Amino acid sequence: MRTILLLTLVLGIGLVSCKHYGEPPEISKSVMVKGNIMFTDPQDQFGIHLTRYDPDTQAFEKLQQIQPDQQGNYEFQIKTDTADFYVLNVYQQQTVEFYADDEDLIINFRGVDTAKIKIKNPPHVHIEGGDKNNVLNAIHFANYQNYQQMIAMGQEQYRASQSGCEAWEKHTADGWNNLGNFYDRELKNIIDMFIDQPTVVRAIGSLSWKQHQDYMTEKYAAVAAAYPDLEFVQKANNELLTKIDNASRTDKGKVAPDFTFPDIHGKEITLSEFRGKYVLIDFWASWCGPCRQEAPNVQEQYRLYKENGFEVVSVSIDKKEDAWREAVAADGIEGTVLLAQDSKQLMRDYTFSGIPYMVLLDPEGKVLAKNLRGEELQKKLKEIFQK
Repeated sequence: MRTILLLTLVLGIGLVSCKHYGEPPEISKSVMVKGNIMFTDPQDQFGIHLTRYDPDTQAFEKLQQIQPDQQGNYEFQIKTDTADFYVLNVYQQQTVEFYADDEDLIINFRGVDTAKIKIKNPPHVHIEGGDKNNVLNAIHFANYQNYQQMIAMGQEQYRASQSGCEAWEKHTADGWNNLGNFYDRELKNIIDMFIDQPTVVRAIGSLSWKQHQDYMTEKYAAVAAAYPDLEFVQKANNELLTKIDNASRTDKGKVAPDFTFPDIHGKEITLSEFRGKYVLIDFWASWCGPCRQEAPNVQEQYRLYKENGFEVVSVSIDKKEDAWREAVAADGIEGTVLLAQDSKQLMRDYTFSGIPYMVLLDPEGKVLAKNLRGEELQKKLKEIFQK
């Protein structure tokens, strides 16, 4: 009997030991997001959606539809084994980006616009959580304040234009630059305050890398060193370094990156085919108002100098071919007209995110000047062809 009892104890200890030293079960992390919609939409035409930005499609994918109760309260959980940014879209009237990692959050919304006259000026949405989301709160409020100031500035500029007072008009024109500088200072203050948080990359990325390259490089490097395992942090840092490297490829005197796209007749055209001519690459799109406004000036310069070895290569980044063709016909665009429906690599190579954007090349395909428009373009071409 004693032998059996001893054997049972040994086996029991062995079983306990095996369980103790085995692989620990994986624990899935999650956070709770809840809040209240003050004015819910009884028709629920657009709904409330949890979304996330997909960099591959450059669009927001809908992950989940949120259904509030009769009092407008809602709640849901997000698995956070991988921390990430999400956006709550409420009836397509209010949106807020938040960070899901280890902070439970409370996010309240106004909901539908109950005003008699609807205006597209939604109130600021505050996220109750922790420091990681307080970074986003600071950024969102800076953006909100900047937008309100832009509205006020636009109204003042209009009144100044109607007054006939040149000094007032100049003051309001200068005000836009002052507003931009104030916004940049606000962002830098946020960055310096929250440099120990991974979400600060959102503030760094809101600056213009062409104007604040050294500052952004320093700050991204600090965050990347602090969070080596966070993919979005490393990606933001690497993207800036790539932009800087790509920008150097289009510095003055460098041979411009080559590309090949179909023209209006479907024929594949390569940029390097125009060696021996001065070439103006005009990046544009049918939906871009400033591009369409600049088109007559570009076309006038083309007609003036095309017999002197000048070519305009108009590269549209339109996704819809029909819209591109209609715009080409409506604006009477001549020269070489190309469509770059897949323009991601092109925009990386030439480091532009806004259009119109123009690059002037010499007969060897080297960059002479960038971002010429209006009188600056006229002056530069006159220097070349009217020596």
